[in-house]
Amino acid sequence: MGGRPFRQIMGFNADEPGRRLGDTTASKIPGRTGVYPLIEWGWGRQQVEDYLLRRFGVHWPKSYCTFCCFPVSMGSRPAHLERMRSHPEIAGEVLRLEYTAMSLNPNARLYGKDALLEFFDRSRPRDRVCLEAFERELDVPWALYHVRRLFLLSDSGRRRPVMRSTERVDLGSPRQLARQLTSVSERHGVAVEHDPVYGRARTWVRPRGETWPMAEELFVTAPARVVDKQDRHFERDWAALMPGSASQLPLG
Repeated sequence: MGGRPFRQIMGFNADEPGRRLGDTTASKIPGRTGVYPLIEWGWGRQQVEDYLLRRFGVHWPKSYCTFCCFPVSMGSRPAHLERMRSHPEIAGEVLRLEYTAMSLNPNARLYGKDALLEFFDRSRPRDRVCLEAFERELDVPWALYHVRRLFLLSDSGRRRPVMRSTERVDLGSPRQLARQLTSVSERHGVAVEHDPVYGRARTWVRPRGETWPMAEELFVTAPARVVDKQDRHFERDWAALMPGSASQLPLG
């Protein structure tokens, strides 16, 4: 922009005024001023759709961003779920994505406090089609993962970004890997969580504590879609927090 002041028009509607505040506070571009005409006019989503219908003579459907994490915050989850039901194969992918993420981290829901699977009822025909697509997504090789997280403090006592380590331990079928994890866990007196519907098994070797600094460690089965990844200096910081600490399960 050559450093000159400019206005940027944003299409946030009157049903989502919080996005205006977020846009204003998050903008770091020198000279930028956000403009929000739909909010200023008081036009919500329905008024916008009505205008487009009058202007162009067709219903203008909302775009379907399958991995968008904002539908709940924008109050449009019912409409988002309807779009999923209209595209069951895509819905199956999204359900598998969330299921895999929540296997490694139960807090990793896509849309707030509730998991997507909670909104699909097999007794409803359109939901059943989505769930069948999800089950096809799970019909792939699975992996046993070793997951560790560190919740550390800086020298000033502030919370640092969470550090993570994810390592694939083995490949196989869900049942085979669940039996392996259960067998080793039982021999070492560690409980195993089972998902009786879709087959996940999970063992918390070190559950998360309540105060920082702390660590957590688990073994879990999930679709083999997750790549190995470890933050820089993770092993050094893990050893520093828990010197001489080795996993309680001989799997990794």
